[in-house]
Amino acid sequence: MTALPKALRLNAQTLAIGACGAALAWAAGVPLAYLAGPAIAVTLASLAGAQVMVHNRLRDCCFVLIGLSIGGLVSPASLDAMVAWPVAFVALVALTFVTPFIIREALCRWFGFSRAEGFLAAAPGHLAMVVALTEGLGLPLVRPVLMASFRVLILTLAVPLAATLAGVPIGPGLPAAPVVESWLIIVVQIIAAVALGWGLARLRLPAPLLIGAMAVGAGSHLSGLAVGSLPSWVSQTVLVVMGSLIGSRFLGIALTEILRDLAAALLAVVASALLAAAFALLAARVSGLPFLDVLVAFSPGGLETMIIVGAAAGADPSFVAAAHVSRLVILALILSAFAIRQGRPPPPTDR
Repeated sequence: MTALPKALRLNAQTLAIGACGAALAWAAGVPLAYLAGPAIAVTLASLAGAQVMVHNRLRDCCFVLIGLSIGGLVSPASLDAMVAWPVAFVALVALTFVTPFIIREALCRWFGFSRAEGFLAAAPGHLAMVVALTEGLGLPLVRPVLMASFRVLILTLAVPLAATLAGVPIGPGLPAAPVVESWLIIVVQIIAAVALGWGLARLRLPAPLLIGAMAVGAGSHLSGLAVGSLPSWVSQTVLVVMGSLIGSRFLGIALTEILRDLAAALLAVVASALLAAAFALLAARVSGLPFLDVLVAFSPGGLETMIIVGAAAGADPSFVAAAHVSRLVILALILSAFAIRQGRPPPPTDR
């Protein structure tokens, strides 16, 4: 029997580790266990020296499927709430602007970051652009990438736990659909989502397949063309893959580097989370939107991850998605201005 290609074996190995992590987290009653468990397990495996990998094509398939699942949660109430969105978005602009400057000062003063390196490490998202700018400015990549990876991992674990402690019930995965859609409709939705995602990618929008699939899922449900969602086993399996993807970000980062910057990463995550909570509380009171929705929308985690976490917590997925996409656009403008001030041309703003 011929040996499996290395990439296929690594993917199978990574997903097996993630599945074990999901099972252990589910048995322990961890909130959003199907996402958090694989993230922890694959992170630990990669730090222990295991080769882990989630292929880009598998990742893209998951983005489409998870986008359709979350898009189906959008309700007519989401449309009614849009009138309050502009007020919250003003607060989001202010939050996105002040966060990297405040955290940079702490990183430079207490942990020896240079001012340019500290600013990039403190940016709340847009990892691809941060990496491109770091390389363009001739700075070491490890610290900015490590800080971003820690931020995504910690918030993936902390937000569901905090919501549970606050009395918001969160199960091990996404809410189960009351009605399962026929596979004929699902296939049509997938084709439409891929086509729309391709168009959004041409416009250089972040996470085009995820956003395109969410738009197709929401549009088909709001219009009545679809009444059900993906089978629950599909949605929960996709969460395991997404959690494994989060954990795989730590591949190639030495344990000594993590220990060196662990305190800095924890400080940056806590500070950015506290800033997000303060701005979210203000925005929720002024706009009348639910605090949970605004908190998840303002949290500085990865776009895909926070949309999933918000859906599991019962937040309005359309608002959470719109806020995180807007935050990436705002951050792209801030980082471009930073690059110009440093005397280097900004890189492309795709994600």
